[in-house]
Amino acid sequence: MVKEAVGCDQSYARTVNNELVIQKLRESDYSATDLARELDLSHAAISSILKGLVNDRIIKASYSSSTAGKGRKRVFYSLNEAYGLIIVVSLSNNRYQIIISNIREEILLEEEKEIDKYDVAIMYEIVLRIKDILMKNEYRDIPLRNIIIAVPGRVNAITGELQLSKHFDTDLFDGKNSIKNIFKKYFDVPITLDNDINLSIIGEMKCGCLKSTNNAMLVYIDNGIGGALIIGGKFYGGDLGYAGELGLMHATFHGKESYLDEFASLRSIKEYAQSKYNHPFVVKDLIKEYQKKEDLYQYINETAHLVGQKIRDVIELLNVSQIVISGRVTLLGDDYLEAINQEVRKSKNIAKVEFSKLSKKSILIGAISKSVDQSIPLMTGSIKI
Repeated sequence: MVKEAVGCDQSYARTVNNELVIQKLRESDYSATDLARELDLSHAAISSILKGLVNDRIIKASYSSSTAGKGRKRVFYSLNEAYGLIIVVSLSNNRYQIIISNIREEILLEEEKEIDKYDVAIMYEIVLRIKDILMKNEYRDIPLRNIIIAVPGRVNAITGELQLSKHFDTDLFDGKNSIKNIFKKYFDVPITLDNDINLSIIGEMKCGCLKSTNNAMLVYIDNGIGGALIIGGKFYGGDLGYAGELGLMHATFHGKESYLDEFASLRSIKEYAQSKYNHPFVVKDLIKEYQKKEDLYQYINETAHLVGQKIRDVIELLNVSQIVISGRVTLLGDDYLEAINQEVRKSKNIAKVEFSKLSKKSILIGAISKSVDQSIPLMTGSIKI
């Protein structure tokens, strides 16, 4: 805890304490007395911090209460939803979503549209739709604070640019037509690109299966296979943000050598099913055929064993104790999960493997949470100390 300081350290201590108050108010409404007790600060310091944050419209006095029903009432404070808007753009395999949230992490609007591919025209369509939404009466007078874009591909943590994704037209990797640059032309706010699975694990840490977990892994299995890591209680992305990419691990399956993604993703399973049964398959067809417990049931469980073997390698290498499986593969149910666990139980290290309870919602939760995190320095940095 940073307490009151003197000299040149005073401004730093005040800024940090501002952020601690904001973080507490992200969890719940608090009175000045409760905040002073929770943060081990004096009532005078808390009162001064609250006054500054109220003056900057970051927080507000939301209501008052008296436990005895008489006497002086306690004033409770909350984040001020009018301080700013956050926009999340989620670009999944075949549809995009536009989500508007306030800094209290309350979703105000959610739209989605199915598409065939991501190209420059689609990016401009999304930008123009956002501008139309922001002109609505309920949003017009609230400043936009941040835009975060969740993408199914590699995002360089240093440059912030999309480096690799088969879902996007190659024109979007060109400098002037890159996703970030297209958005920067129209919005004078921070624009962040992030890998959707990296955001998903943040969502799982916030309110999913990985809350309060020290060392863990999220494995996402859908049309592609991705992953993300928690090491030492924090998200671990590696030097460039690519850590955890389970789908790129080398594998051998039915005598062939390639990446795990080429054998165990839903895309590769659909390709196998189409060649075997000589007609197109969608995911619901795979699930229906899997439930018959015939040939395709056996094949899919073999891919699950392969996934389990690669997860076991990660468990033994990094000593992670919890693995959460996400993506539409969870619709296959307990037999699929058990096939993975049969391989994991062969590890010398004990680890728990389970399906996500948040599913795709974790990406949205993680994106909104990260956006608020990114906005907090902007908020406290504007305060005159």
